[in-house]
Amino acid sequence: MVCGCGRAERVREHGGGGPRAGRRDTGRAGRQREKGPHPRMYEALHGLIDPPRDYSVYHMSWVMTGAGLVSTMEDLNRFYGRLLDGRIVSRSSLAQMQQTVPVIALDGTTIDYGLGLHKVVTPGCGTFWGHDGTAWGAGTRSLTRADGKRQMSVAVNLTRWNTVDSSGQPRHHPIDDALEGVYRRAMCGDEKDRAENASQAPSLLP
Repeated sequence: MVCGCGRAERVREHGGGGPRAGRRDTGRAGRQREKGPHPRMYEALHGLIDPPRDYSVYHMSWVMTGAGLVSTMEDLNRFYGRLLDGRIVSRSSLAQMQQTVPVIALDGTTIDYGLGLHKVVTPGCGTFWGHDGTAWGAGTRSLTRADGKRQMSVAVNLTRWNTVDSSGQPRHHPIDDALEGVYRRAMCGDEKDRAENASQAPSLLP
């Protein structure tokens, strides 16, 4: 698991300014192998693939924009930080992106979804915007608080680790608890951070 978490810092441009979206290490998924350090990717398909299959070398173009980019947690944080700060699209366009409707997610839960943005309200910690998703062997969740002061991007390299019960529902797994703990700490911080979050709660509304 790879995590870019914690308090957000304003990104300074280097060498005359970077790309508008802040993507320094992001590119389109191609047929070539990725260069440099990167995690391997394993798919368990809810126990149907045992042991999990290695999908580290796999062309993701079949899902097009759903998994068409290879990126880093740092780039995701920079991208969403700039997007929500109004530096990628206009404020009016961002407001349209943040107009949500109830949508049934793949796991059956109802989420608040706008135009490419998922709204997550964490009691006592604020309102976050971002996105998540999975492909064969890889999963990512990236969220930025509405005031831009906290960000979280987490990638996992084993997907669908839960086996299913007789009704076809995924069984609870210790990985689920571990991830929820990571998410909670990243979004809410320690006790001092949570107290600060609570005092600023009114300003977090989009």
